[in-house]
Amino acid sequence: MNQPSSANDNNLILGLVKRYEFEKIKPFLISLKNCGYAGDICFVYSDLSQKTLDAIAEFGVKLIPMNEWYINVPLYQKGRWQVKKAYFYHLLVANFFPLNRLNSYLVKVVSDRLNNPIRARAQIAAKFVNMFSARYLLYYLYLSECSQPYDNVMLTDVRDVIFQRNPFDFEIGDRLCCFLEDETKSLGSCEVNSTWLREGYGQHVLDEIGDRRISCAGTIIGSRRAILEYLETVVDNTIELKQHVWGIDQAVHNYTVQMGTLKNVVFYENFCGPVLTLHYANAEQLQFDPDGWLVNADGSIVNVLHQYDRLSPEMRQKMTVCQNSEVFEKRS
Repeated sequence: MNQPSSANDNNLILGLVKRYEFEKIKPFLISLKNCGYAGDICFVYSDLSQKTLDAIAEFGVKLIPMNEWYINVPLYQKGRWQVKKAYFYHLLVANFFPLNRLNSYLVKVVSDRLNNPIRARAQIAAKFVNMFSARYLLYYLYLSECSQPYDNVMLTDVRDVIFQRNPFDFEIGDRLCCFLEDETKSLGSCEVNSTWLREGYGQHVLDEIGDRRISCAGTIIGSRRAILEYLETVVDNTIELKQHVWGIDQAVHNYTVQMGTLKNVVFYENFCGPVLTLHYANAEQLQFDPDGWLVNADGSIVNVLHQYDRLSPEMRQKMTVCQNSEVFEKRS
């Protein structure tokens, strides 16, 4: 078994869960518990059953509802009429020129007249962006008002993340730690990332940073100060978006960390740091130690595995962290 970490427990993990059954969230929480993490966990959530909420709460997770605007629409499905929530009609306001520019202008004008303009912008903009971008605005709203003086914070995906060690068990300092994807891909050479940057900020931005490596928006770790500075910048950069399509948060993140406006940003190579992003990884790149832990190139155990669900069932079966989770589930 992997030994629990001795890392400082005055840390916070922030994630978003929406429309998931507990089975999708369980590997995250079980592996985090198994690795010895004893800090705080907070989930912003939407569209979860009471059964799922109760199961999450058993792990001591603080739950914050994500209050979305929606309308109920009738749909004919499976031989009968049903009422379904429709969330996205009001988002069209932010997706068409000149409405998107008018929206951005009005948000700035209104917020600048208030005592805390950044907080006001986050509150307003969270209603007009894709939920994956809205999560960062909601993280800012929570963290900026939180009375607990956390040392470090992790912003993370939930469904496709599992832990082999305490995620904070490495030298963080007063830095924003970002994690690069596979070295064969750049922002410009990746069709999806280049499209997001072009649609979100324009061709001139893609031309400027297109040769940079892809930094993954799904896992970010830093000191509380560094995370807050990052989130404040994300608030303004989200308002500047020309499009608010699914996945555009990846463009916001890379625009924020690659343009050089933030200080104390450090980028970790894949297979060389505390987080391993597995989307582009192939089986030949994956190495295990004698105990079955997935390791970096130097043999160190990787703290966090992101996008592990992209691996084959056979490869996942080799991973000790998955085996430990299965044992825990059978005993619980």
